[in-house]
Amino acid sequence: MTVRVGYLGPGGTFTEEAMHVYTAGREIYTKVEFSSIPEMIYAIGTKIDEAVVPFENSIEGSVNVTLDLLIHESRAMIKRELVLPVNQNLFVRKLYSLDEIEVVYSHPQALYQCRKFLHERMPKALWIETASTAEAAQIVAGCEKPWAAIGHSRLGELYGLLLIAENIQDYKNNVTRFIILSMEDCAPTGFDRTSVVFATENKPGSLYKVLGFFARENLNLTKIESRPSRKALGEYVFLLEVEGHRQDEVLKKVLAEVEKNTTYFKILGSYPRWQEGYPPLRGDSCKAMKERLRISN
Repeated sequence: MTVRVGYLGPGGTFTEEAMHVYTAGREIYTKVEFSSIPEMIYAIGTKIDEAVVPFENSIEGSVNVTLDLLIHESRAMIKRELVLPVNQNLFVRKLYSLDEIEVVYSHPQALYQCRKFLHERMPKALWIETASTAEAAQIVAGCEKPWAAIGHSRLGELYGLLLIAENIQDYKNNVTRFIILSMEDCAPTGFDRTSVVFATENKPGSLYKVLGFFARENLNLTKIESRPSRKALGEYVFLLEVEGHRQDEVLKKVLAEVEKNTTYFKILGSYPRWQEGYPPLRGDSCKAMKERLRISN
């Protein structure tokens, strides 16, 4: 059966690269391009079966639009994660010096990953956010003005742009964690992670009590952060990630306790943990990762 997988287009985005890594060597996938992350997530279960979306960056943290949609709106679940190195580059249509560039276009995450470079080398340039790095390249390619775009190294080849600065991200070990969303998560593999969101009563010790359930069972928490509840100022929903699968007996018991002691509870999914390290290695390591993804699906 053909699986329809969505990715953030147009061509040349880092999400497209992640999608190609995920689907490498498997002919069952039909690739469907979307112009925004919300549009893609809303389409899961109707227009597409799966979606590859950015979830977290090593410099800028969580991709809030993805996280908030999973918390508040979507019924999709996380079935896999993968981590890719992200090198940001600066492109123009004609050869300009950095001082001549008036506007820089890119996705918000890309702009913020390069803020030091932009402040120090291009302090007069205006930053304008776009839905994707590829959309930024399209804008710059279609204009005669001294504008620039930030994004993947392929943007120059795809849109006829000139590369004038390479690897301009503020930290060289820049990686992005992508997740694969579906209407179901993954079966246990023995090396899993589970993501949940919950809210507690707004009183002393509520969050401490919930975290204590995991500590009591010696379960390793790998991430915790808060997002606005969207109900009132000062009220938050917590994202928590823990090693283990929601079907594991110990974690299953703990999650049941968490649900009983919270005002809102939702499991975002259990899925295989990334095994390439942070940041992942290139070359042979990437080939090995592609082969492992192919075998496990």
